[in-house]
Amino acid sequence: MIGYSLGGRLALGLIRLAPERFRAATIISAHPGLVDPALREQRRLADQGWTRLLRDQGIQSFVEAWERQPLFQTQIGRPQAVLERQRRRRLSHRPEGLAGAIERLGLAEMPSTWDAILGYQGRLSWIVGDRDRRFLSIAREVQARRPATRLVILKDVGHNPLLEAPAMLRDRLIESGRVDGPGPPDRAC
Repeated sequence: MIGYSLGGRLALGLIRLAPERFRAATIISAHPGLVDPALREQRRLADQGWTRLLRDQGIQSFVEAWERQPLFQTQIGRPQAVLERQRRRRLSHRPEGLAGAIERLGLAEMPSTWDAILGYQGRLSWIVGDRDRRFLSIAREVQARRPATRLVILKDVGHNPLLEAPAMLRDRLIESGRVDGPGPPDRAC
């Protein structure tokens, strides 16, 4: 199983619920969850701001504000076609569906998976960009708490390796055996 950001949190949630079903997991730029009730409430209030923006001003205003977050500043300078494709995807979301997802799947709402990570018997890899300081710190904490975790730090990459360094990410996934790479020329596909 491989999950990026919210998808990584969902993957960790699946590991929490049924760890025996997953021999291996690769988590990319994700947060295992908030434990401190005060931090949960702080995040809940922030998420409510996002949902109000979506419902009151629509998807265009939401996407513009979302893309201005410091988390995504490492994407500045990427090829314009890549950024435009990402923006089109974001703009294609239904505002009410996205607001509902934030309300139900936001970091304040999902249970912490720290204990599940510590008890997970499968192979766990954690991938993060070195320019994503917050999530790099989280990844290092995961590895410190669970030394068997394979930590992969992508050089000159921010929060979204899928957008910022897809070839580098693919190569790391192939090296780890998480996805199939190109086979020999005579291999039947």
